Amino acid sequence: MMRLSPMRRSQRGLSLIELGVVLLIMGILGIIVWRWVAATREPMDRAAIMGQLAQAQAAVEGFVLAKHRLPCAASSTNGNEDCGNTSAAAVLLPWRTLGLSSRLGQLHYGVNRGGGVDLAAVPVASLLVTPDLNRDYSAIPVLSTSSDVTTDAAATAAVTQAAADASTAIAVALAHRPIANGLDWCRGLRQFAANTSAAGVLTAGNLSANMPVAFVLAHPGVNGVFEGNNVVGGAGGWRFDFPGRAQDHDYDDMELAVGPSDLASRIGCVSRLSAMQAEAQGAYTAYDTARVAQEYWSLRVFDIAQNLSGVESANTAVILAAMNLALAAANVALSVASAADTEGITIFGIAKAAADAVAAGVEVGFAAAELDKAKQELIDSRAKELAFRAYMAHLYETFSQSLNAAALLDQKGLNP
Repeated sequence: MMRLSPMRRSQRGLSLIELGVVLLIMGILGIIVWRWVAATREPMDRAAIMGQLAQAQAAVEGFVLAKHRLPCAASSTNGNEDCGNTSAAAVLLPWRTLGLSSRLGQLHYGVNRGGGVDLAAVPVASLLVTPDLNRDYSAIPVLSTSSDVTTDAAATAAVTQAAADASTAIAVALAHRPIANGLDWCRGLRQFAANTSAAGVLTAGNLSANMPVAFVLAHPGVNGVFEGNNVVGGAGGWRFDFPGRAQDHDYDDMELAVGPSDLASRIGCVSRLSAMQAEAQGAYTAYDTARVAQEYWSLRVFDIAQNLSGVESANTAVILAAMNLALAAANVALSVASAADTEGITIFGIAKAAADAVAAGVEVGFAAAELDKAKQELIDSRAKELAFRAYMAHLYETFSQSLNAAALLDQKGLNP
């Protein structure tokens, strides 16, 4: 019997070890492949289905932030939205448009396109919200710089600059009027929420009961077949059943529906639109107050003009009183000069002339006091007008800040 050498026995042992390692690796790979194939073919459980619906919902709502509208449904399995197709065939989730996996292509998707508000369309002109609330802001008036009215250059420069800033804010707001964004779409969503009973509104339910929805997502369930009222072209033309419908042996579909109010809250419509319109309303209030205050300013100018006239009248009164005093003094002198040639009657004339002189002196005093009073009233009226200039500058600044803030919020739309 032929014996193997020790070296050959060692080589045959190494070959068996290597073969065993190879077989072990192949076995492990086979198990991995088998588990992967089994996982791809086994029915989805409830948690996985809800995960797909939640993923699709997040993508749909994110689409609104980017495109200022809801996506249209797809009419084929290619996953592209088909906005021109409003038939029952357009009921598939546009997974490719939303940047999702093709695994979500089995989901059905519906979006409201009726009732006078197409949520899958960019907002039309009638739905646009504007930072100026479509108000017709006339030119901001610039207060007079006449030296008769004011002599404070700094106050005049401040109110003039504030008025110029207000005019610039108006121009910026006007430029935003035709621009559509998420806030405008939110207005359409609000209009839809207020008129959900209109014909053509998307609903989920059955022939006896239903509810309006902004969009709805439906999964065929474990068996991969749509059932109940989710059957396209089914009885009554329904395409979407009630979300949360009890499952049984005839129905295992799962749905997720979002109403207009819930959607508005989820994507920030309520807070963003309210903030923008609050700033816009604040701007209009400041502008309206400025227009009313403009009438008050005209009264202040009239008051200054009246006080200027009063000062001039008081000056004239002082001059006339001084002339009367001079005439009275001359009359006294003449009476004294003629006293040597007359008797008692001259003494009476001197006394009367002296009394007239005293009265003229008192009149001069009263006239001077009236002049001082008129000058003080002029100073007071100019001080009030100066304070009003500061108030008007504040109103214009408030208007500009509010309108600019509204324009900024309108520009941001629903973006963070």
